[in-house]
Amino acid sequence: MFVVQDLINRYSRRRFAWLFCSLLITMVAAPVLGALGAGTRFMEVFLALNLLAAVLITLFSFGKYLGLGLLTLVVVARGVNALLGYEPLLATSQVIGVVICLVSAGIMFSFLLSEGSVSSERIFAALSVYLLIGIMCGLLFCIFLEQWPDSFVFPGSFPHDSGQNPLAHTIYFSFVTLGTLGYGDIIPVGGPARALAVTESIMGQMYLAVVVARLVSLYRGKADRHDGR
Repeated sequence: MFVVQDLINRYSRRRFAWLFCSLLITMVAAPVLGALGAGTRFMEVFLALNLLAAVLITLFSFGKYLGLGLLTLVVVARGVNALLGYEPLLATSQVIGVVICLVSAGIMFSFLLSEGSVSSERIFAALSVYLLIGIMCGLLFCIFLEQWPDSFVFPGSFPHDSGQNPLAHTIYFSFVTLGTLGYGDIIPVGGPARALAVTESIMGQMYLAVVVARLVSLYRGKADRHDGR
């Protein structure tokens, strides 16, 4: 019992750092495993673990009912879809995933704006918000693709023809858009997809340039003053 309590306390103190590491590992490990032939199910597993970590953020910040409620909805929707093959529930679980990302990002952003000194936890929270924006937009792109299949053009191979989960492609496209890389291997042509792509690219650049850069500069300035004493 004391071991569990100690783990909970350790997680609560560094929950934003743990979430950032989890998100970063997902973005790197999932494509690598897919390229090695492990399939795209790992992407869903990793994302589920990240959503669980995001729910834990709400448990420590908003209270247990909101976090547990969102988690229960995701589990029920995914479970019924797996057992009965009812496809609309898959989209429902993706929508709930978007809500979890939005709520968690809002909680972390409010933490960033709260009073107090700039600590490493604030920086990890800011970076986690950035990654959650990419995942949230990736889920939205996947919903657009499933509801309006002509929303994207794939010059290479269409996701369903390649046997891969469209979610892996849309999350990849989301982070390419968030970083304004523009490789051109996936092209948004539908109105909602284009609008979201433009919004994500602008929001991502402004967030990095204004919020993250400012926090890092304040944190480094504080460390320099401390070292100079």
